[in-house]
Amino acid sequence: MVRYGLWLFCWVMMAQTPPLTVVSAAAYERGGTLAPGMIATAFSSALTETGGYSIAVGETAAAIVGVSAGQISFVLPAGLSDGSVTISVRRGGETVAVGSVRIGRVAPGIFTANSSGEGAPAGFAVFASFGGVRQVDLFERYAGSARFEPAALDVGNGAEDVYLVLFGTGFRNAAVGEIRAVAGGVSIPVQAAQAHRVFAGLDQLNLGPLPQELAGKRGQLELAITMAGVAANRTLIAPTSPGLGEWGRRAELPEANSEMGVVGLNGKICVIGGYPSTRVTVNVVQAYDVAADSWTLAAPLPVGLNHLMPAAFHGKIYVIGGQTDANAAYVNLVQEYDPVTNGWRARAAMPTARSAGAAVVIDGKIYVVGGRPPRGADFAVYDPAKDEWTTLLNLPTQRNHLMALGHEGKLYVVGGRFEGGFTSLGADAVEIFDPKTGAWTKGAAMPKARGGLNGVVANGCMHFFGGEFATGVHPDHDVYNPRTDRWTSLPHMPMPVHGVTGLHFQDGLIYLPGGGAMQGGSSGGRTHQVYRPNVSCQ
Repeated sequence: MVRYGLWLFCWVMMAQTPPLTVVSAAAYERGGTLAPGMIATAFSSALTETGGYSIAVGETAAAIVGVSAGQISFVLPAGLSDGSVTISVRRGGETVAVGSVRIGRVAPGIFTANSSGEGAPAGFAVFASFGGVRQVDLFERYAGSARFEPAALDVGNGAEDVYLVLFGTGFRNAAVGEIRAVAGGVSIPVQAAQAHRVFAGLDQLNLGPLPQELAGKRGQLELAITMAGVAANRTLIAPTSPGLGEWGRRAELPEANSEMGVVGLNGKICVIGGYPSTRVTVNVVQAYDVAADSWTLAAPLPVGLNHLMPAAFHGKIYVIGGQTDANAAYVNLVQEYDPVTNGWRARAAMPTARSAGAAVVIDGKIYVVGGRPPRGADFAVYDPAKDEWTTLLNLPTQRNHLMALGHEGKLYVVGGRFEGGFTSLGADAVEIFDPKTGAWTKGAAMPKARGGLNGVVANGCMHFFGGEFATGVHPDHDVYNPRTDRWTSLPHMPMPVHGVTGLHFQDGLIYLPGGGAMQGGSSGGRTHQVYRPNVSCQ
């Protein structure tokens, strides 16, 4: 009876005291098991002050390592037994919050650069060779942003062994033989797991050398770590190039091409139509699998086109307009591709025949703007659900070989040229259409007028690459911030190209496949360039 009365008293007290949620300071997983000696973080609405607190884990005082409004970080005592334990926070002799957690031998958590339990791990890579040792952080900061991304690690140069040093908590009691680390399906050797020599509660995990098989992987890989059968929070590493603000390459196109359309859908990038150096229009559709870094051929276009205007919406690809030869056979065709059936069908024709404009999806409709003379000011919108077109207010500055992008419900039309050929003067105009008002406004002009450029939205910024003019191809890489209406010029792209309508941004990389390396339409290539943006406009 006495024991029951004491339990009831404690239950009543906990019910009346504000609750305390306690999680791993690294993984932030609610309801998870914690381990002796690890760093934990307690959250409660009752923690309104930034000092004067004490914490008890059961009957044992815990060392506090950090306090801010709403949370306290502390080190769990080393001698805790497995099972449930009550954690209480006191201030001024009064209990202000109470919670409970389960204790186990290990509760692995890896600290992350974004302090979220996800993304790039907090730690560094060690590159060791006969020539010495160098150290590289496992994370990189976006320029102008507090966000971090995994740093690119060159594990395939063959001259250095690469080791990872990760910082976490909750795994000092795990033996090396109980630890497994896997990235991209490849097992990584475990060297050591131990308490940090300086910081209370902090643990260190040493992995490596990284297997050479990781050099063949692409993009960011999940690093899955288990200790004594308990999974840690999954972080990301990037064992291949490029790094932030750097260019790299991916698998080359099966067939050289330029003056084609590029559109991404369901983890694949389709390069549609265009023509190679022969200037003979093709109906080929080349499909790139981002995860596999490989190409296949999809069902060909029913009608071969160059200078087409593609868009993807609701699981399907729409190829709009274009021309059937290298001169002036413009069309108003709309061809819809369904990847489920790998088939095409015709849809309602565009109001006017045109090519070398651009198509953008905004709020479930496809806006098609610009085109070669005399259709440079044409502007219409297609509703895929109704299979209907509506003609809109003309583009203020008529042009072709332009780039159009959508952002936060508005259409941005950038650059282009005034006449049909590459010797024409280029445009630097930025004109913005708001579908809600039906009106056009002007944005800040481009740093350099040019046509035949490529563009894509990445991290809220609009990136514009390449283009052509009378004496060559532009290498310029300019970034427009639609929120501030300002331009920034970044270092030139390594291989300038033109003749690519539409790019693709996925998993932190901009994909720029193919394109012409010389002015005119007879220089289509197979090179597949990628760029990892280091700026954010969000």
